[in-house]
Amino acid sequence: MSNKNPQKNPKNTKNNILIIASVIFVTVAAIVFVISLSLFNGGGNNGNSSENTSSLHPDWLDDEYSYSAEESSYTAPESSSKHEESPANSSSSASFVESTSSGAEIYITQAEKIVENARLLMGTPFLDGGSDTYGFDSSGFVYYVMRESGYISCPRDIVEQSRMGVMREFDEIKKGDVLFFSNEIGGEANFAGFYSGNGKMIGSLITLAFEGVVEVDIDNEYYREHFVSGVGIS
Repeated sequence: MSNKNPQKNPKNTKNNILIIASVIFVTVAAIVFVISLSLFNGGGNNGNSSENTSSLHPDWLDDEYSYSAEESSYTAPESSSKHEESPANSSSSASFVESTSSGAEIYITQAEKIVENARLLMGTPFLDGGSDTYGFDSSGFVYYVMRESGYISCPRDIVEQSRMGVMREFDEIKKGDVLFFSNEIGGEANFAGFYSGNGKMIGSLITLAFEGVVEVDIDNEYYREHFVSGVGIS
C-alpha cells in the first residue's frame, strides 16, 4: 500500500492569515486609541486650569469696592447703606470710591457725590412739574438728584422735602445740604437747591439769565432774607 501525502487547502491558509492580521490590527488600534486618549485628557486639564481659575476669581473681586466705567456706576461701602433712608442720619465720614481712567482710586464723600450729580445736570431747562432730564422744576430737581445719590425715600413735594431731615440755619449749612427758600419772606418753601460750597447753590431756578439748572451766588441779603431751612446731608 502506498502512502499519499495530504495536500493543504490554499483557501483555508489564506483565511487563517486574514484572521491573524485582523486581530493584530485591532489590538494595535486599541492600544493607540488608549494612549492618545490618555495624553489628550492630561494635556487638556493642564491647559485649562489657569484659565478656569482666572475666570472664576478675577482680580477685582479682591477689592472692597468696584466701579464700572461702562455703566458709570459705583458701589458704596456697606456702612453707607444705613444713610440711604434719611439725610438726617448722614455722616461726613461716609464715602464712595471711584476709579480714574488710569485705574487710580479716589475717595469722595456723600456730600461731594450729591454736588457732582447736581452739577452734571447744569443746563437742563426748567419745566413746570418736571422731574427728569427733559426738564425740572425746583422740587423735581431735588427729588431726582437725591434719588440718584441713594436717598430713595426723598419726597416729591417741596414742603415735605424741607422737613425731611435735620434742620440747619443759614450760617450752619455745609456742602451737599439741601437749601429751601420762599418767594415771600417768612413763607413756606417754594424753591430749593444744593449747597455746592463757597457761597453758591445749584438748583433748577428761574433767573434773569437762565431758566433751568444753574449755579447761583447765595451769599447775599436776598437769599438770607428768603431762607426757610437747610436739610443736613453731611
